[in-house]
Amino acid sequence: MKTPVVEVSNVKKVYGKAGENQSYALNGVSFTIHEGEFVGIMGPSGSGKTTLLNVISTLDQATEGMVRIAGSDITKMKQGALSDFRSQKLGFIFQDFNLLENLTIYENIALPLSLQGVTSRQIGPKVQKVAETLGITAILHKNPAEVSGGQKQRCAAARALVHEPAIILGDEPTGALDSKNATSLLTAMTNLNQEHGVSIMLVTHDAYSASYCERILFIQDGEMYKEIHRQSSREDFYREILDVLADLGTTKA
Repeated sequence: MKTPVVEVSNVKKVYGKAGENQSYALNGVSFTIHEGEFVGIMGPSGSGKTTLLNVISTLDQATEGMVRIAGSDITKMKQGALSDFRSQKLGFIFQDFNLLENLTIYENIALPLSLQGVTSRQIGPKVQKVAETLGITAILHKNPAEVSGGQKQRCAAARALVHEPAIILGDEPTGALDSKNATSLLTAMTNLNQEHGVSIMLVTHDAYSASYCERILFIQDGEMYKEIHRQSSREDFYREILDVLADLGTTKA
């Protein structure tokens, strides 16, 4: 039995004061992601998927419910502890890369380790290892302005992975990439998942990106709508995702 890496139980996120007009961004969401899973989160605009990502990533706090990551209940942590937990246990890949232009690719990847006080002697082998895994060793000396969008996103993926987090959270990571670079990144993420056992949660509106996941959780109006598992080819799974999105009233491919 695989160990749960993310456990979400009856999570609610309410905006507005009691007795006034309240809106539920999340309304009783529950699910589990196990170690080594590649799970997608999808839903129409305004469905609550971004709020869910923010709650899991410790950037926002649930109004009710429990979120446990790598065995720790983050809903009970103080702000300082949350900051430490985020830097040690979570890895992020954003749509817009979030690289520091005045640092080299190597320095960008090394940044999470530097912030944790890891020595440069220890950092070198870790950066080299993750750069080899993602095929970017040849550009480590370059600055972000000197490399392509696809290479920047691989750098961002390496930075998310270098401190060996419990899970990588992807927030529309292919959104700024053309189809060739998007496919390259998704293939790299699949390799990280299948060959290296990296747990990944991908929040996306894009059915093509989602088809690389092994399981998709659909959210509508702040509630779990449906869950589907990939059981055959990626192409068949892509069509199945499109069918569910059509039922939800959003057909973005």
